[in-house]
Amino acid sequence: MTTLGEKATRQHTRDVNLRLVLRAIYELGAVSRADLARLTNLTRTTVSDVVAELMDRGLVVETGPATGGGVGRTPILLSVAEWSRPVAAISVNADAIEGALVSLRGAVGTPIRQPLAGRTGMDALAVLIEVLDSLTRAATQPLLGIGVTTPGLIDAGSGAVVRAVGLEWADLPLGQMLSERYALPVKVVNDSQCLALAEHLFGEWRGVQNVVVLKIGKGVGAGIVLNGQLYAGEGFGAGEIGHLAFTADGPLCKCGNRGCLETVLGADALLAQAQAAVIADPSSALAQHTADLSLTHIAAAATAGDPAAQRIVANAAAATGAAVATIISLLSVRHVLITGRIAAFGAAFIELVRREVAQRALPALVRDAEIRLAPVAATAPLIGAAAPVLTGELGLIRLHQREEPSDA
Repeated sequence: MTTLGEKATRQHTRDVNLRLVLRAIYELGAVSRADLARLTNLTRTTVSDVVAELMDRGLVVETGPATGGGVGRTPILLSVAEWSRPVAAISVNADAIEGALVSLRGAVGTPIRQPLAGRTGMDALAVLIEVLDSLTRAATQPLLGIGVTTPGLIDAGSGAVVRAVGLEWADLPLGQMLSERYALPVKVVNDSQCLALAEHLFGEWRGVQNVVVLKIGKGVGAGIVLNGQLYAGEGFGAGEIGHLAFTADGPLCKCGNRGCLETVLGADALLAQAQAAVIADPSSALAQHTADLSLTHIAAAATAGDPAAQRIVANAAAATGAAVATIISLLSVRHVLITGRIAAFGAAFIELVRREVAQRALPALVRDAEIRLAPVAATAPLIGAAAPVLTGELGLIRLHQREEPSDA
C-alpha cells in the first residue's frame, strides 16, 4: 500500500491527524484500523485514539467485520457516516433559487425550489433566506456549513458578492450575513466555478488536475481548476469571459459595454437571432415555435436543414470555439467542458467548435485536448456549492494541499 503522508512537525498533531484519518476512510470507503495505520504512517495507538474521537463525533461508524481475512482476529471496517454532517447547499440562477441538503459523499436530498419571478436585490435575498430556513428546519443532523453558488464576481475569501448584474447585487456581504444568521461556516462561489469544482471532484474528470467548465446559458462564464485548486484570480473575476468584447460596436450589454460575448452567445441573444430570422423569413421552420422558442427548437430546425437555424448554430460554434481556443492558449489546459443551455445544440455543434478551436490555437496545444459538451446535471450546482464546505471544514476531498501526520 502507498502512504498518504510522511512524518511532520509536532505542531500539526491533533487536527491534522483527525483530517488525515477521516480523509483516508472517506477515500477508501471501508478500511480497518490496522490498514489506516499503514496508510497514514501513524501508530496503531494514535489511529485508535483518532478513530474513537471521530466515532464520538458521529462522523465515522463501524460497518462490520472484513471478509476473506486470514488467521487471527477479524478486523472491523470503518466508514464515513454519510449523512452525519450534511451541507445546506444553495444555487441561485436567473429563474429560481434552489436548495438541498448534500451529504458528505455528494448525495442530494430534500430539494427545494423557489422561483424568483423577476425579483432582484433584497427581494431575491429574502427568497434565498426563505429556502435556507426551510433547509435548516429539515435537517435532522447538525449542519456542517452552508454553500452558496450565484452568478457574478465573488470574493471567495469573505463570501461577498462584488457584483451580480442580473440580481442587482453589489458589494453584498452575503457570506457574513448568512454566517451571522445561522452561526455556521459559509462558502460562496461563482456559479461557473462551482460547476468546475463539481466536475473536478465528482464528475467524469474526477481528479484531473486542470479543468475548465465553460457555461453558456443566459450568461457566459468559465470555472477554472488549475493544479487541483479553484482559480478565481486577483480580482475574483477569472473566467468572466462573457463580458469580454467580442464584436466591435456590437449590441449594448447589461454590463454597460458593447459587443460582449454574452450579447452574441448568451441564450437571450441566440433566441433574438432566431426571432429576427422568423421576421425575415416567415416560412422558416422556426416560425412554428415563435410563441415558445427555445434553443432546442433552433437545434431541431438546424438538423432538419433550415438555413437560418444552421447559421445560428454555426455562428454560435464559431464564437464558442474562439472562447475555447483563447482559454486553451492562455492556460494550456487539455480538459474543457462546455455546458449550460447551449448543450441543446448537440453533436453537430461540438464538432464545429472543435474544428474552430483547431483553426485558432497552436496545434501542439489542442492536439490532445478533450472538449466535451454536456447539459448541466440537475444536482451539479448544488454539489458544487457544497464542495468548498466539504474541503474547508473537514478536508474530506483532497484539493492537493499537503497535510502530514504526526504521532507527537
